[in-house]
Amino acid sequence: MARKNYRRRLKAPLTAKKGEVITIKTMAEHTMEPGVRRDPKTGLIYPRFIIDSVIVRYNGKQIFRSRWYSGVSENPYMSFKIKVEESGLLEIEWIDDYKQSTFKRSVINVLDNNGNEIFPIRLSEPSQSENLQ
Repeated sequence: MARKNYRRRLKAPLTAKKGEVITIKTMAEHTMEPGVRRDPKTGLIYPRFIIDSVIVRYNGKQIFRSRWYSGVSENPYMSFKIKVEESGLLEIEWIDDYKQSTFKRSVINVLDNNGNEIFPIRLSEPSQSENLQ
């Protein structure tokens, strides 16, 4: 089956305050063929071709995973909420029956009460061996 270039949409706020719960909205343009319809001329059943997994990552860490089945409508829309503590990269991955994946990404800038961006970089205290030098 030839692969079609399906569009993916992701709507997320560009900025948020530390600890804020934000709403993420996605839409995946896809025919979502359930594998039970017949071609009216030949009688052959169209092969199943659906998005069967959706994975959401924030700063590389998986925060949400969903398994979809043939009952999901064409061009599925999904909305969910996440609590943000630090700035980062939000990534949505859609995987179809043929294990082909598509991505959509967005950067969310998280601000503290003073309006300063909170970065995900953590500076740790030097270890004991580093202090001995």
